[in-house]
Amino acid sequence: MMKNTFTGYFLICTLCFGSGVSADIDIETEAARLKQVSTTYMLDGVVEAEQRTTISAQTGGNIKQMRYDINDFVSKNEVVAVIDDKQQSSSLKQALAQEKEASVRLNEAQDEFKRVEEVYKKKVVSKADFDKARAALNAAKARLESAQASTAKAREQLEYTQVRAPFSGILTQRHVEVGEAVNVGSQVVSGISLERLRVNTYVPQSIFRDVSLQRYAIVITEDSEIVSTDMTFFPFADPFSHSFQLRVHLPQTEVELLPGMYVKVAMEVSREEKTVIPFNAVAFRSEVTGIYVLDQGRLQFRYVRLGRRLQDNEVVVLAGVEPGELIVTDPVEAAIAVKQEQQQ
Repeated sequence: MMKNTFTGYFLICTLCFGSGVSADIDIETEAARLKQVSTTYMLDGVVEAEQRTTISAQTGGNIKQMRYDINDFVSKNEVVAVIDDKQQSSSLKQALAQEKEASVRLNEAQDEFKRVEEVYKKKVVSKADFDKARAALNAAKARLESAQASTAKAREQLEYTQVRAPFSGILTQRHVEVGEAVNVGSQVVSGISLERLRVNTYVPQSIFRDVSLQRYAIVITEDSEIVSTDMTFFPFADPFSHSFQLRVHLPQTEVELLPGMYVKVAMEVSREEKTVIPFNAVAFRSEVTGIYVLDQGRLQFRYVRLGRRLQDNEVVVLAGVEPGELIVTDPVEAAIAVKQEQQQ
């Protein structure tokens, strides 16, 4: 991109005057240039959360406490609801008691087996007595393992009375109230995560091939544009609209987007070189659009036909200027210079 400052005598050609005037002024210019610009197709889209879930109860009981409500933010693993745990606590105490008793019985069986083993080596007891003691020992070990498994299950059921969030997000719905009875599988709350968002839209059959090859989308909100190259095409068309569902996955951004918001999706169909100029170089005069061009030592006001406005304060010019021509970047400054010279 070339910028320079030109000082000299110019013939000023304006919309209203056919004769030229000269001015000794400093004018900043920038060369019109070719740039790879995408040809896009505008689609309607809706923002949605990639992570959505309904948390269900994994144990039975009455809801004792609801710690969050709709629209509240919940961090991962935080308790959102509490189920009365009297039954689960009782079951855990019983399982712990059975485990303790099984442990005592195992110690007794181990002591008995050691005693029988020693006298068996001295051939004081029979082989049958030895096998009986060994079988009793194995049975005691099995009972302890079973009791430990029951304790682990009871402890797990007690933990399930604390209903926790699987990820950080916002609660969107409550399915139960305090005092309500729930069983395994009963829905408790629903929520969404705002960390990973996507836009759901539909691509017409006529451009599906070109769009799927380019894999480039611009999600347009009221005050921002978000570029994404991560998208998922559904490999089948809707039988009624003959369009293909498309999910555009959004990158992490500071733009405030919420599920359910309506957005525009500009899908790239092709790329080609276009002439671009700074957008702030364009002068809008009623219904006339033009720019000041420095052409062979002369400052001219030239009509232009504009195309799409781009990022980085640039705009596509469809007609009126060629690549390499010097464009005055401040049309107001050029107009003031013209007026001042005319008054002299």
